[in-house]
Amino acid sequence: MENPTAIELYAQAHRQWREVVELDLHDSEDIVYGIMPLLVRGLSLAPDHLPSLDLLSDMLMEIGACEEAVEFVEKMLELAPDDADYRKKLTALASDEDNRRRVVRVYLHQKRLRLAKDVAAESAPPTPPAG
Repeated sequence: MENPTAIELYAQAHRQWREVVELDLHDSEDIVYGIMPLLVRGLSLAPDHLPSLDLLSDMLMEIGACEEAVEFVEKMLELAPDDADYRKKLTALASDEDNRRRVVRVYLHQKRLRLAKDVAAESAPPTPPAG
């Protein structure tokens, strides 16, 4: 990709993140830090690209950079104020200090489960029509 677009950079980061989740390597800060530059570069091209903002905030949460993640989630809510998942993410991040780590981990675990379910659904063979 000579001059990739924000969408192409997001797609590349998302593909890599799916592999990380499938391999259960999401706890590796080195891996997370390796993917984040794709999203940062994409956001420099399209600062309001919601999927990039969402994935980058997830990754920041994965490495415990919750304060930084809040900034991205607040921007996401400015762009899509009625999005329930973004509100849920902000609620997790706004938890009191004692519970934040646990609440964020639960939120991220649920998000990874959804991603794994989506991957499984995409790779499942089509169901033949009943007949």
